[in-house]
Parts: sequence; C-alpha cells; structure tokens
Amino acid sequence: MQPLDQLATQLLVGTDRRPPDWPSADGELGALLGEIQAGATAPEPTALRLAGVLAVCADAGFLPGTTDRPPIGPCPHERLAPAATPELLSTLQPILDDGPDPLRALALRQLAAAQRLLPPRLLPRALVLALQQTWLRPLLPAVVGERGRWLARVNPEWQPALAADDASPDPTWWDEGTLEQRCRFLTARRRLDPSSAREQLAGTFGETDARGRARLLAELTTGLSLADEDFLEGCLKDRGKEVRQQAAALLACLPDSRYVARMGERVGACLGRARKLLRQVLTIEPPETFDPDWKKDAIDETTTQGERLGQRAWWLYQLARALPLHWWHGRTGLAAADCVRWAKGTDWELALLRAWIEALARAPELAWTEALLMRLPIEGRPLDPLDLIERLPPAARETHWFGVMEDPPRGTLLGVMLGRIAQTLMRDGALLSPPIARRMLDQVRRQWVNGHALQDYSLRRTLPDFICCLPADVLAEAANGWPALPALAETLAQVLAVIRQRQTLIHHLQEGRTA
Repeated sequence: MQPLDQLATQLLVGTDRRPPDWPSADGELGALLGEIQAGATAPEPTALRLAGVLAVCADAGFLPGTTDRPPIGPCPHERLAPAATPELLSTLQPILDDGPDPLRALALRQLAAAQRLLPPRLLPRALVLALQQTWLRPLLPAVVGERGRWLARVNPEWQPALAADDASPDPTWWDEGTLEQRCRFLTARRRLDPSSAREQLAGTFGETDARGRARLLAELTTGLSLADEDFLEGCLKDRGKEVRQQAAALLACLPDSRYVARMGERVGACLGRARKLLRQVLTIEPPETFDPDWKKDAIDETTTQGERLGQRAWWLYQLARALPLHWWHGRTGLAAADCVRWAKGTDWELALLRAWIEALARAPELAWTEALLMRLPIEGRPLDPLDLIERLPPAARETHWFGVMEDPPRGTLLGVMLGRIAQTLMRDGALLSPPIARRMLDQVRRQWVNGHALQDYSLRRTLPDFICCLPADVLAEAANGWPALPALAETLAQVLAVIRQRQTLIHHLQEGRTA
C-alpha cells in the first residue's frame, strides 16, 4: 500500500481515537516528511500537510508497478463506423446521462439496427451505466465495437458490463464469490450442462443459509427438466421454509412431475357432480380439514397475514396453483372461457382465479388470458389486469391496454399504467402501432386538458417514457396539442426533449444507412 493510502486508512479511525503512525520515506522526501512531523503542533494540520506533500509527489513521480502480464496490445480495427457526427454525439450523450431508460434502450437498438457504434468518447459512460443497470448489458455488445471490448480488457472492472449472459464466468466465483456471483456462475453452467451444474449445487447445498439456498435453487429455472426432479423432491424436506417453497414452485413448472400428479389427485378429489334443474353440473368443494401430508409438499395450513382468502379457499388455492391449465380441460371437459364462467358460479372463484393466473405465469396461453381478462374487474378483489396483459403475445396486447386505459380499475392512475406499458415494450424492444398510439395519445391529452394530470404525479414521471413507445409516424403529432400548464411545464419540456432526440436519431441514422 502506498504511504498516502496508509495515512488515509489511519485517519478514517480518527486522530482523537488513535494517534496515526506518520509515514516515512528515503531521500529528500523523507527529510521533508520528518521536518513536517518535527514542527507538528497538532495531529490534524500535520496530517493535512503530510497528505498534501505525498499527493503532489505521487502525481509528479508516479511509476507504474511491475507486472508479469504481457503489455496491452493495440485496439483491433473496427469493422463498423461510430455514430460520430456532432448531432448524434450531442443527442446520445444526454440520453446516456439522463435517460429516460426506454429512450436509452431504444437508442442502442437503433444504433445496432443501423450498424453504427457508440462514439468513442461515450464508451466509458455506457460501460459504467451497464454496471449499474444490468438490463442494459444485452444491448451493449452490438454497439461498443472492438474499442469497447478492448477498454473492458484494459479495465477489468468494466468486463461485467459486456457479460450479458456470463457465458464464461470466473470459476473462483463458485468457491469464493458473493451470493450474486455464485448465482450467475450457476446460471451459466446450467446453460452449458444442466446436470453437472445441479450436481455441483447439490454438493455444497448444505453449506449455505436458507436464504442463499433458496436463491441458488431458483437458478435451476435455467435448463429445468425432469432430470432435476429427484433433487427438488429432496429439497421439499429442507429445514428452510423458503427453500421448500422454491422447490415446490420449480416442480410445478414440470407438468409431468410427481409433485404435480399429487396435486392433481388432491384437487380431483374436490371435483364432483350435482343435479341442478334436471341436469348435471360440475361442482368443487375444498376439503373440510387439513391433511398433514400436505405439509410435505410445502402447503401451509394457516393463512398468511393480510390474506383475504378463507381457510378452505386458501388450501384450494395452494393445491390448484401447481396444476397446468390443460389439467382443467382434461378433468372438466370445459374450454378456458367456460372454466372461468363455471368458477364464477362457485363459492371458490377467487381461489381458482388466483391459481389460474399463477399457472399462466409459468406457461402463458392466449385463450386463458383473454378469458380471465373478460372476467375482470371483480368487485373488492385486487387482481391486476396489466399483469395478465403482459403475458399476451405482443400483437394481442394493445387493444387490451387501451381498454384498461379507457376504463381503469378503481384507484389505478393513468401514469402508473403508462409506466407499465413502457416497461413491457422496452423489455420486448417493440413500439406501439400507429392507430393504438394515436388513441392512447388522445386519451393522455384529455387527461392533460381537463386538469386530471395535475393530481396524477405518476404521469409526470412516466409520460416521457410513454413518448419513447410511440412509432416514428406519430412523433410530430405528439409534439403538439399540449396546453401550457405552469405546474406541468417541466414534464412538457421533458416530453418535447424526448421527441427532438428521437427525431434526431431517426433522421441521422436513416440518413447514414441510405448514404
């Protein structure tokens, strides 16, 4: 450690708590340091004088340390040209510095589509940003070029910014790394060899606390198959509740697992037939008592704090949520929409709806998603339609989004909905279609004109994000029609700035592509 670093480390403790060991050196520097110490009247000014001398000498006489590593080679020749025109540079820099995030993602994707690279002077900013926001990492390799990869080799701290999927993680992460590094290592190994990765996890599973075991177990989602079943069944006996719950969630993702079969038998026993108005109707009745064997499958007997389901409904929900949706077709003979209508006529609708929504999260199905959306809202029961819409194919989302905007659930703010829409589109790398974009834009303008936007603080935050989702054909229209409201002046300025930045990117990148 250098003398200045040693001095700083000691001063962090405080000179009143422990007198520092003053630094020494050879030659004229040592003589000067000794002179300062000899004339010391108090430790504080002495420390500052010594630090000043050491800092100046370090700058003036710095010599790089010796190393056995080979010298750094020159940066390889770039195959693609950077977007280095003054207009693009002055546009990209504030986007990277200030966002919003959907605009950052859009700009990087547009650069990649135009086969252009980030300007060299922006590469350090982009690499640092990707260290802080991991969702950016998959977008960087296509736009940093050889220079960006060379910089990451020169400064190892930047290397994770280009490791979008950690295809070759450091082997020491597993034995010496943090929990996050161990998870990333396990995920990368699962991509290459799921069985070997599972065995490696099993070999050290008991050496981690319950939180760490549950977190590592979740990484088995990558490459999950029936080959993992025996290990997961063993985890159902783990002493940690969160580990047992995670194992159960993974087993539920395997429709042919023994766990799902056990749940199917239990829910199947709840189904029956009854005569009603001269015809047979399907019925469902949860068990009257809790079966102790259920605990072996991570089923809780008592409801959690704040749970709105009653005791028997809580049991039914936990049993049914593990079942794939096709199980209900096979056992009831009903299509998705008919199942939802049947549930409405039972006393256990909310338990069934929640179970079906969880099954959709594992394996989305269009018919079930649309059937559940048609059932919402349910009075007094908080089921979020936006959660369901996000599971639809991109082409099927827009109409449902607009329907929720026109008739939002009670208490749902427009700004919150716009933010959710922007996040979903940013993740998928998609924009709204022009017809839906115009209809949504009109809806937002009405809120602006009638003053509702003044009370919706979330709208001020997410409206620039929403502007990033508009197609190029709608940007010129989006720049007009906003009445001046002093309270919303900053939001309007951000909206107009995003529009100008997007138009600049479109113009110069398309111009470069056709040149």
